[in-house]
Amino acid sequence: MRSTSRLTAAAAFVSASLLLAACSSSTGSTSTASGSSGSAKGQITIGVDLTFNNTAFWAAYINYEKQYAASMNIKLIGPLLAGSDASEQNTQIEDLVNEGAKSIVVNPETATSLGPAIAYASAHHVQLVSVDTVVGVGHVYMVVRASNTAYGQDACAYIGSQAKSGYVLDLEGDLTSSNGADRSNAFDACMAANYPGIKVLKDPTVWTDATAVTDAQNAVNAYGSQLKAIYSQWSAPDTGIIPLLKSKGFGASGSANHVMLVSDDGVPFEMCDIGNGSLDASQSQPANLYAQYALTYAVDAAKGVTLAAGQPGGGAPTLQNVTYQGDTNLSDPIVAPFVTKTAQTLTLPSPVDQLPASFTTNAVSDSTLWGNVYGAAHGGVCSSS
Repeated sequence: MRSTSRLTAAAAFVSASLLLAACSSSTGSTSTASGSSGSAKGQITIGVDLTFNNTAFWAAYINYEKQYAASMNIKLIGPLLAGSDASEQNTQIEDLVNEGAKSIVVNPETATSLGPAIAYASAHHVQLVSVDTVVGVGHVYMVVRASNTAYGQDACAYIGSQAKSGYVLDLEGDLTSSNGADRSNAFDACMAANYPGIKVLKDPTVWTDATAVTDAQNAVNAYGSQLKAIYSQWSAPDTGIIPLLKSKGFGASGSANHVMLVSDDGVPFEMCDIGNGSLDASQSQPANLYAQYALTYAVDAAKGVTLAAGQPGGGAPTLQNVTYQGDTNLSDPIVAPFVTKTAQTLTLPSPVDQLPASFTTNAVSDSTLWGNVYGAAHGGVCSSS
């Protein structure tokens, strides 16, 4: 079940268009994706298979993907939508291979669910680019994803900077997914190492909005003013949690009994909510860069470009190898900004996973944040609130 007030507006985003700059390759002379636009050889056919399209983030991603595909002279097949059905996603990828896709962009259901699809595609000399999720069940050409351990640590650093005791609710995503597991593990480890006086309440939600809102309501009712913060690992539950907190007198920032709310995605309505004080912070998962570089590497894969760790990345300074469940794949670990109302520097005594101990947040007024750019192009960031 999904919240509808903002998602209805988000769905409208898909039909609108943005004026985007043409994509350039992330790997300099080694990559050839930038040369595909207007190529005399015609369009390159790229398949797309996603898990979701019914959130504000994925609606924006699809819109960006269409725009970048047009500027790069790519013919898209899809996006096909697998929902939460891993078996269906494997079948869909086989179908994309059979329909002539030269490479395929996929948002995997889980990090370990694509084994059959990877094997089938490889047998037909088609490579996959995984977006937003690492892969631990075979070889893909590239993983385009921000560090989700950084998401968890950033949320911990912000919450711990303002609370040293009481309870914090962690609304965990799907712990079988690399994203949910990374965010949860990093958040929990960071809180334990740096703020032992805070008790973390861990509620698994499997990315279900209604479950997250119900869990938040239960925590508010059980702990009252001793509940200091809620970390929602994705943005959609905000639409139910914010009015809940307001109704209980724990709402806007600056109020005496304010319960902090931190979420992940960076969609336009989060920029609105941070600006008005009903949301404290959000990790800005860059939908624009995910779309741009997923297609960039898909073209590289289709053209047989060989890439290696240490070469210049697109969203990261260099390409890096990432290992999950024993499989190692090349990745472009895009840096995702952490957005607060005003810019501030946060420092942890004990960072986790070799992450930096100190970082500076981005002010929500930063006009370059993708959520602000996208929101401005669609009537303003508060138009979907």
